[in-house]
Amino acid sequence: MRAAKTPDFRVLKGDEFRFFCELKSSPRDRWLDQQFEDAPPGTLVGGARKDPIFNRLAADIHDAVKQFDAVNAEKAYPNVLVLINHDAQCGFNDLLAVLTGNFYATDGTAHPIYRQYSQGRIKDEKNRIDLFIWLDDYKPERFLFSQTNEIHHRSLCGIFGVDPNEIAQIDP
Repeated sequence: MRAAKTPDFRVLKGDEFRFFCELKSSPRDRWLDQQFEDAPPGTLVGGARKDPIFNRLAADIHDAVKQFDAVNAEKAYPNVLVLINHDAQCGFNDLLAVLTGNFYATDGTAHPIYRQYSQGRIKDEKNRIDLFIWLDDYKPERFLFSQTNEIHHRSLCGIFGVDPNEIAQIDP
């Protein structure tokens, strides 16, 4: 019997244990759909609300770290979080916003408007994950290496066939 929730996978290559992997899947936001379903015919629905995407991503990171820490508290092995996104309103840039606290404009400038997430409850937790893998429906995967542990970083780069020298750096 487990004392706590643990990561979804223990990844092996042959007989050699390589890393822990947690998988989180975000469904499409059904808030407006539910309002339509519950409203009598001819009723206006909708309204203002805070965007739930950033809290959902922060919660996924928070929960994953608790699961990693249940089996890998000393970080002897890399931790990999795979985020599968099914929400058309959510994207890889939202993950960047949660992790860095920045909104990245199309002109390349960074605006620190999401610090309540990056410097909030995941401030230290985000550094306990060595690799974030972002999977969108019908789009190529995206890798985001935290680079907080050089040994784990090099190991994961080797496993996934990524040249560490070709990783684009993001200013936090």
